[in-house]
Amino acid sequence: MIKIARLLLWVIIISAIAAGAYYMINRSKEPFHISRGHVNDIETMTRLCAIDIYNEAPVLDTINNKAIFAVQKRSGSISFDLQNIHTENSGDTLFVTLPKEIVEIKESTEPDSWQVIDTKSLALFIKDRMSLTEENAVKSKLRGRAIRQLYENGTVARARAEAATNLRSFLENIYRHPVIVIDPTPNGTLSH
Repeated sequence: MIKIARLLLWVIIISAIAAGAYYMINRSKEPFHISRGHVNDIETMTRLCAIDIYNEAPVLDTINNKAIFAVQKRSGSISFDLQNIHTENSGDTLFVTLPKEIVEIKESTEPDSWQVIDTKSLALFIKDRMSLTEENAVKSKLRGRAIRQLYENGTVARARAEAATNLRSFLENIYRHPVIVIDPTPNGTLSH
């Protein structure tokens, strides 16, 4: 009985190797087709980047009667669109109004940027494990919270102050005249 099982195992292994070899030899050998590149849309935008963001944050949240504890690595930036900047001249002085900040924060693209430590059901007869849809719903809530936190902890205010200083210095070097940067919202404008 043991000899028949071994013989059957060898037959299966040899058959699998033969099938793999047959596939590799006879697979389609179509050449790659490379077409000319083209641009669908060009949007010119000049941005002044004041702060690059990278952080690692613990996550504790609930969804659909399930709790999740995870760690998320985030990256992003706080920048300013200078394409439509408002300027006025008064004598030899240039007055510039700092535009609204653009806060971008996303899950990092590096390996292990989302690590689920544990999930737990908060109700009877519901599995502890979360679906990808549930995890993605948690992640979408996290983005809004992370942006609000940047406003609350003063990161956006610091970015606006640095942008005003850098923009003044940059424009004074270009125009060789005094520049005054006006910041109408020094703490930023949270629109989320």
